[in-house]
Amino acid sequence: MAKQKNDKQLLHEVFETRPEIVEQVEALTDKISRVMHFSEQERDNIAIAITEAVNNAIYHGNKLDKNKKIHYSIHSSGNSLRFSIRDEGNGFKPSDVPDPLEPANLLKENGRGIFILKSLMDDVSYDFTAGGTTITLVKTKKKEEE
Repeated sequence: MAKQKNDKQLLHEVFETRPEIVEQVEALTDKISRVMHFSEQERDNIAIAITEAVNNAIYHGNKLDKNKKIHYSIHSSGNSLRFSIRDEGNGFKPSDVPDPLEPANLLKENGRGIFILKSLMDDVSYDFTAGGTTITLVKTKKKEEE
């Protein structure tokens, strides 16, 4: 999602690479999604996606290296929220991640993160740089039923 004219940064935090930060990130995220009047189902989807993305940054990106940081920001644009999580790791190739729906992968206990993110959010994108990987997740509030 390109930066929009009415794009507004709501949060920018830098966290140490520790598993304990997931709860803190989730609480900050929930507070903002409530203020933006996302439905309970949308807030649940956001919470699951953010938890998955931050865990990936901690374990797969930074590999629990306490010298590396997790950068987290939230922007609003109209009725959408854009979440960015950046690690300081070496990155990965999304095309190298096996399809979790292939029969050989159905019983594996890992490898479903990207699939989950794409099913819960409206847009998922990656940016790979020498300084780390940034995943951007977008959720647009659905119009309420009349």
